[in-house]
Amino acid sequence: MNEAASLASLTSTTTTTTTTTTTMSQSSVARRRRRSVESLTLEDGSLGEAEEELYASTPKQKRRRVDVEDEGEAGISDISEDGGGSPEGSLLPDSYRRSPKGKGKGQGKGPARPLGVHQPGSIVRVRLHDFVTYSNAEFNPGPNLNMVIGPNGTGKSTLVCAICLGLGWKPDNLGRAKSIAEFVKHGAKQAEIEIELAADPEKRASNIIVHTRIWVDPKKKAEYHVDGKKTTQQALVKLMRSFSIQVDNLCQFLPQDRVVEFAGLSPVKLLTETLQAAAPLQMSEWHEELKDMRKEQKSRQDDQQSHLNNLASAEKRQSDQHEHVERLRERMVLQERVAALNKLKPFPQYRQAQRQFHDAKTRHKDAEKDLRQLQRQAEPNLKAEKDKEAYVKRLDVIVDKRGKLVGRGEQNASKIATGIGAKEDKMKECENELKSERKVAEGARNGLPKLNDEKAKLERAMQNPPEDVDFAAYNERTREKTREIRAIDDRIQEISQEKGSLGQRIRQREQIIERAESEKASLNTQAGQQSNKLRLASQNSHVAWEWIQRNGNRFQGEIYGPPIVSCSVKDPRNAAAVEAILGMGEMSAFTATSKEDYQTLSNALYGDLKLDGINLRQSSQPLAAFKPPTSPEHISSLGLDGWILDLIDGPEPVLAMLCDNRNIHATAFATRTLTSASMDALKAPNSPVTAWVTPEGMCRITRRREYGDKATSVQNTSLKPAKFFTDALAAAANEDAELDERVTEAKRAMEEYMEQKSRLNDEYGKKAAQKSELETSKKAIEEEKARKQRTVAEFNALPTKLQGIQRKIDEATDKIEGSARKRRVFVELGDRLTLEKGQLAIDYANAVNMLRDLIVSHVEAQIWSIEAKSDLDKLKARTVEEKQRLQEREIEVAYLLEIKAQARATGEELKEACRQVGFLFDEDPELEKCHAEIEEKGWDPAQLEIEIESVTARLDMTDAGPGGQHMLREYEERAKKIEYLIKKRDSVQADLEELEGKIVAIREQWEPRLDELVAEISEAFAENFARIQCVGEVGVHKDEDFEMWAIQIRVKFRDNEPLSLLDAHRQSGGERAVSTIFYLMALQRLTRAPFRVVDEINQGMDPRNERLVHSRMVEIACGNGDEGGGGSQYFLITPKLLPGLEYREGMKVLCIASGEFMPSDYSRLDFGRLARRAVEVRGGA
Repeated sequence: MNEAASLASLTSTTTTTTTTTTTMSQSSVARRRRRSVESLTLEDGSLGEAEEELYASTPKQKRRRVDVEDEGEAGISDISEDGGGSPEGSLLPDSYRRSPKGKGKGQGKGPARPLGVHQPGSIVRVRLHDFVTYSNAEFNPGPNLNMVIGPNGTGKSTLVCAICLGLGWKPDNLGRAKSIAEFVKHGAKQAEIEIELAADPEKRASNIIVHTRIWVDPKKKAEYHVDGKKTTQQALVKLMRSFSIQVDNLCQFLPQDRVVEFAGLSPVKLLTETLQAAAPLQMSEWHEELKDMRKEQKSRQDDQQSHLNNLASAEKRQSDQHEHVERLRERMVLQERVAALNKLKPFPQYRQAQRQFHDAKTRHKDAEKDLRQLQRQAEPNLKAEKDKEAYVKRLDVIVDKRGKLVGRGEQNASKIATGIGAKEDKMKECENELKSERKVAEGARNGLPKLNDEKAKLERAMQNPPEDVDFAAYNERTREKTREIRAIDDRIQEISQEKGSLGQRIRQREQIIERAESEKASLNTQAGQQSNKLRLASQNSHVAWEWIQRNGNRFQGEIYGPPIVSCSVKDPRNAAAVEAILGMGEMSAFTATSKEDYQTLSNALYGDLKLDGINLRQSSQPLAAFKPPTSPEHISSLGLDGWILDLIDGPEPVLAMLCDNRNIHATAFATRTLTSASMDALKAPNSPVTAWVTPEGMCRITRRREYGDKATSVQNTSLKPAKFFTDALAAAANEDAELDERVTEAKRAMEEYMEQKSRLNDEYGKKAAQKSELETSKKAIEEEKARKQRTVAEFNALPTKLQGIQRKIDEATDKIEGSARKRRVFVELGDRLTLEKGQLAIDYANAVNMLRDLIVSHVEAQIWSIEAKSDLDKLKARTVEEKQRLQEREIEVAYLLEIKAQARATGEELKEACRQVGFLFDEDPELEKCHAEIEEKGWDPAQLEIEIESVTARLDMTDAGPGGQHMLREYEERAKKIEYLIKKRDSVQADLEELEGKIVAIREQWEPRLDELVAEISEAFAENFARIQCVGEVGVHKDEDFEMWAIQIRVKFRDNEPLSLLDAHRQSGGERAVSTIFYLMALQRLTRAPFRVVDEINQGMDPRNERLVHSRMVEIACGNGDEGGGGSQYFLITPKLLPGLEYREGMKVLCIASGEFMPSDYSRLDFGRLARRAVEVRGGA
């Protein structure tokens, strides 16, 4: 056979670099956990002679390696079958020793590709360096089916990651790490991936080498090289797509972490993925065009309907408003005339303003003439008055100057007077200082005798020192008393602690007695007996039940206690059977009747009370919803007496909970031993009873329908004696006796504690009295010591006091001498101040004489001013009438000038307004016509206003109705809109017809090819399912919306069920896995992809289906002639290896082995020789 069990070369996942692509450095082997390929060892675990020869040249020390060996064509195929004729005597499966006679069809209709030849784009070699778990590794996959096997964790999926990242796709397609930097091996700075792709021999002679370098630094981007030339990630992906490589298509590339994603693909998404994987590129493009054009068509149809609705609405509205619009237009004519007349108001107003300006101009000239005549007549008198006014002003200046001189004279005299007062104040201060110094000297002379007496007294006291005192003796006596007091305090504290401890013990015994009496009273009630059972079963559950009973108002409905409390067994003889079925968890479970109460109870018990071991249940269905699986007559015929539910009394919600969780409505019981016939009937495949209880024990049957009628297992469990649903009276009597004993013991202990407490109280009193006596004695010693200490301290202070008295005597003497010096200084100062005061008095007299002369001069100037003002008043009296006439004439001239200016300005404004209106004549003929009418009739402003009022009155009599001008504008705009909508309707209709033509043209090409494609997939899919005695088909769901077209897969795994859609709800995980791999295999005949990757798709399959799927895949990937061999290169990764799998020429098995006993030179490890030697040893045995 060609390449039988060929194994690729792979170095250890923890080794460093290799010197070549097939060797590994011996000096850089890191240690890792032990792994070995146990499938190639002998039965007794020893190595054969050939294996020992292979390892003879390796060092003796342990090495850790992960190796994958390549076995050539002459490997396993040369093994003789003489070693044993039976399967038990063979080391390898039969399929490894002879070629199977494969059957199959539907694997390919085109010309077959020769085995051993890689098609363009398939993977020839993969080399890894510091990538994930590999330090150095090289894979050489075959052109057909490649099985990558090995234990979990050896790095099978790492090959999948390398293919994805090495060909330019992103980590998102793996469903693992999001950053490409995370694929660098731990501790390395960079990783390298080199992939060799088969080239098209018609286009190039050598294969394509893609080299990828990944950096551990996430800031650095990955580097890509194709045939040694650097390229970009986008360019690399484009190159790969030219080979029809689509790593982002789950139909071609299905990594382990995206298997569930593929199984969960929606039918719509599956159609898209299928077209990309198995159809020409044009099919996907047509599909996208159809979806886009259908969207556009729907949008255009919506637009067209909207335009039609708007057009109909606008035309109806236009018709309804026609008559009203005509009335509006008549009204508009009148409105235009009123507007025109209003605009022409400036013309008659301008003519009127011209006349007013000429009148004002004439009157102004006349008034100016009269004013000049008056001014000539009054000129002599006015000149005399003006001269007198000038004379009065000159006198006022003289009066002001002389008044200022008088003011300065007054200030000078006042300043001198102030200086005299200041001298007098200083003389008084000097006298006061002199008196003060006399008093100081007198006080110092009077205090000297007293100070001398005190000095003599202190000198006498110093001559009589006190007797010596032993203060250390006093201190020792005090410490002795303190020690005695402290010892008594310690004992008093001990007594207090003992009394407190005894008091606590007494209170504990009182609580024990109180609780025991309360429990004894509760044992006389049914509820108390049941609660006691719950306490014995679970202390936390008992605490929870007491809390629920106290806080029932916190719940919307009722919270039912555990079945131990709330239920009872009708016949105590069946208690053991009931307890065996219910189990401890359900017997102690609380039942809530609503989701809200369940949450409240959960938060309280788990969160607030911090209780553990509490079981909570929710009864969401009524008891009537749980029906027995068969009738009473039927179970009676089977030798059974009824259902466990019939044995229990209790609240319906609790019984419903037990039915839901423990299936008590479907679990039977018998009060006697079952016969063999009954047991056989119960074990029959069609028996409705799967669990029952007898006096011997509990029996449960488990059936696996997918394995046939014989796949049945029976589990028997013996019964334990009933513990909770037993006779309560005997248990209560025992509990009552136990409680009496606890009360007696507690009372006895209390009496002992009371006696001890009384003795401690007596001792406490004695110790307190001793302490009081010691404290009194200690106080007396301390007071005597303090008195003697004060006497010694006073004597020691006498020298210091004597020095202080002597210092005071010296200070008094110094004060007497200093005061005499200061008095002499103050006497001299008083004499100098008296002389300075006399000089100031002379200066003041001179200043007063000068002030008198200035006042006389000032008064004279004032008299002259008064006389001049009197003469001026007489002159003004004679010219008053003339001035009044002049003023009146001046006011009149100014007024007339203002009138003339206003008339001129008004005329200019009206002239400009007329000019502006005149510009409108060419644009508005009606306005020019009205102007000609006004000019012809010579209307003044009043006449024009009368005409405007007349037209306005006619306008008011014309009913415009609601809307007015707005309605007319709306009418005209709507007419334009109707014209636009008609054009838009015709345009959209033309676009729709053109778009419909495009859709029909593309659909006529796309739909038949899609039907043909799906039919071929369905044929191969059905063939695959037929091989495992199941039914499957693939169809197309067609919809008006091309976005809703979908692939529908229907499968049937059992004879008694119809074909059903494949989804995550109807089929099991293993069934979905089988369907998924068969769908991928069906694509093989239509594939455009050079290779496919499926990682651990067999997870969840049972061995039977896994064998069938594997056999089918081998037929498709490695079939001979027209039946196979022309499809894609396959990579099937799995950690499982079932014995007896089919093997065929063209397969290649990549077996990843790892362990610390791998040789450093892995190329010398020949697995083929090992296998042959193992077969020879087995045959010889």
